[in-house]
Order: sequence, then structure tokens, then C-alpha cells
Amino acid sequence: MSKCFKFGASKDIITPCVETTMMGFGSVYGNRFQGIHDDLYVRVLQLQDDANTIFLISLDLLFHDDTLAEKLRSYVWNKYKIPHDNLLVTYTHTHYGPAVKGYDFVFYNEEYEEFIFQRITQCIDRTFLNLCEGTMEYSCVEGEWNISRRLIKDGVADPSIVPSPDGDVDKKMYILKLCDKQGHIRALVTNFACHPSNINSYRVLSSEYPGRLCYLLEAQNYGCTALFFQGAGADAKLKMGAKTSKFKAISYDECNEVASSMALRVQNTLLNGTWTGIDVNLGSRMFQIKMPLEVYPKSVFEEELKGYNRNQNIRFDKSMVKSDEYSGSYLFWACAQYIVDHYDEMPDYILLNCGVICLAENFVIFTVGGEPSVDVKRVLEKLVTKGTMLFFGYNDAIAYVPSDKMLKEGGYEAGDRSITEYKMKGKFQSGMDERFLKGFQEALESLT
Repeated sequence: MSKCFKFGASKDIITPCVETTMMGFGSVYGNRFQGIHDDLYVRVLQLQDDANTIFLISLDLLFHDDTLAEKLRSYVWNKYKIPHDNLLVTYTHTHYGPAVKGYDFVFYNEEYEEFIFQRITQCIDRTFLNLCEGTMEYSCVEGEWNISRRLIKDGVADPSIVPSPDGDVDKKMYILKLCDKQGHIRALVTNFACHPSNINSYRVLSSEYPGRLCYLLEAQNYGCTALFFQGAGADAKLKMGAKTSKFKAISYDECNEVASSMALRVQNTLLNGTWTGIDVNLGSRMFQIKMPLEVYPKSVFEEELKGYNRNQNIRFDKSMVKSDEYSGSYLFWACAQYIVDHYDEMPDYILLNCGVICLAENFVIFTVGGEPSVDVKRVLEKLVTKGTMLFFGYNDAIAYVPSDKMLKEGGYEAGDRSITEYKMKGKFQSGMDERFLKGFQEALESLT
């Protein structure tokens, strides 16, 4: 039990100030952004008790590979002697941000990479100048904001992304309220599971509904920093866009309507809701789970490559991509070319970044890298029979992450159409659930 709980929060703009290409849709691959609707931010929350200091970092980006998190962990160790396990970087997964290292390995901008690193480290430093003693409380709200995008018929998933009214989604938004000793709200953490890929202006930068939600909460709670952490949102989209049998892109006004509804529900809970105090006792363990792949022969990717180069044996080159044309096929061409070129040196497994952050004896945050689906959370909930578990996804840019149930059903998120997109040698092998449970159980035991 901590005798002294302190916290500090900060944020900064990470909207590009240099020309960059977009990332999030194949159709904008290699295309420069054409405007800025609303700014992108990094948000940092520092939690500190008698024994530990932990950083929770959220960025308005699609995602990034491991290099950014590792560089930040080296920074806090060298400057503050805070260990590797005590820093988590996640991404809101906006599809309207700039290209960064990871999903797009061709067009990212090194100047922008250095810019976001500097902004994040400045935010980390600033949290030390903004520490206050206080309290942390928990609540949650529920709303009809998201809908499953995995339609299952006779035990088989539709290969396309379509609305599934009866599909499984996490309807709850989880909230952490951090107040100073005077009772003023200084930080709000929201955690919700829903893909941000909904706006109809594909080449304009936006933080989408997560950023708008944070803005509204800060406007309603003067002096508060709001942070959003994406949950198990790989197989969920905004219900606002599911007005027919297919998903439709929504307008900024409709996005604002969704975020405003979320903010109103949170605000009502701040005023009238039930809150549970958290007796802070921090601990953190970051680890990797080795997930074997069902490896496809190299010839599979060679045949795919022929489809993109029309059997002309033309290698992909970034100069082929024109900034004013649809470029979805070029993304897959580049990825297929990468697999063929590196097939023999690529591993037959994926190391999945995972972590357990203890906020209190019976209150934990589980984090899983890549794009985890809601059934992965359902599997891991078995380990937390007493207490509360929050689930943060998107801590790297490695793959869609399914459960065993999803592997049997197939579908986009189970790897049927996303293998090349993520430069994988094949689908995940069955046994995902067992590996998850084993890895997280060991991590939990190491923290007790």
C-alpha cells in the first residue's frame, strides 16, 4: 500500500510541421496529406508511489514499430533510472495521421521521427514539473457507440469488413479519474475499444473520435489533461457508420456527435456516477510471447507479386506511387516484395509485445501489441476473477491478433486477408489462447 501517490500529466502537439505522407489506408499509401482538420497529440501520464514510477503514453498515430518505445525506455532509464518495464507506449490508431516506422516502411520521414521523439521526451520531462499528490478513482459507462465488423454465418467469418449487429464488442468505456488533494480533476483516462477509421476525408489529418473526446473532456474540466487508450478494437467500428449492410464513411459533424455523446456520458458520471477508490500500489512487467506461424511457401508470395507487376518482373519502387492517385495495390506490392526479398531471414514466429501494469492489488492493466480483437480480451479476463482489468491494445505495429476461436472462424482479422499487409510469412498457429494465458499468468505471478 502506497503512503504517497503522486501523478503528473502533460500533452503536446505532434501534428507534422514538415511534409509527410499519410498512413492508415492503402488508398493513401505514399500520398501527402492535403490539410489539417484537427491537431494530433502525444499525452503522457506519470504515476508514482513509494517504490515505482510508471509512464502511460498515448499518441494520435496509427501505430509505430518497437524502435520508438525502446528509444523512450532508454531515455527514461538514462535520465531518471526508471526501468524498461515501467514505460508503455500505445497508439489511438487514428487512420488520419502521418506515415511512421512500422506499417509503412517505405515513406516515413526521418525528420518527423525525430520530431515526435523530442515532443514525447519533453512531455515526459514536463510531468516531473507537474507532479501533485492526490487520488485515483475508477468508474465505467456503457453506450451504443461501436459495432462488430466480423459477420459470422454458420461458424465462418465473412472475409469482408461488414456490420455485425449480433457480433461481440466491448460496449463499456472505462474511466480513471485523478484528482489533486483539493479535489480538482487534473487527469482523466478513458479506455474504449473501437477502430478509428471512419472519416470521409481520407487525406486530411485528424485525431478522429479519440482526440475529439479528449478535447471535449478538457474543455469541460478546466485544468485537466485527458488521455485516450485504445482497447481491443480490431474488430469494432463506430456504429454511426453502420446505417446499411456496409460501413459508410462519416462526416466530421457525425464524428463530433459520437464524441459528444461519449463526453456527455463521462461528464454525467463525474457529477453523479459511482466511483471506486484505488489504493495505489504500482508494479509493471513488460514481456513478449512467442507466437508461431503456419508458414506459407515462398511461392505463395512470389505468385502474389506477379499479380502486382503483371508478370513483368518489375520490382516495386517508391517512385511508382503518384500522390494524386489510388495506391492501395502499391502498398501490397511493396509488402509482397519485402517478403520475397527477405523470406529466408524472416522468423517463423512473431514476438508479441505484452505487459501487465498493476495499479493496485486487484486492479490491473493488460496490454497486447498489434491489433487485438475483443475475444483476446475475453480470454485474458479469465485470469482476473477478482478485481478489475483494463485492456490496452496497439502498443506496436506488428499484426492483427486473433484468438483460437477467431482462427477457426477465419476472416480478415484472423489473417485471411492481412498476411501480406503485415509482412508475415503465414497465419498464426492455433494455441493462441494457451500462450496468452501462460504468458500473462507468469507476469502476474512475478508482480506478487
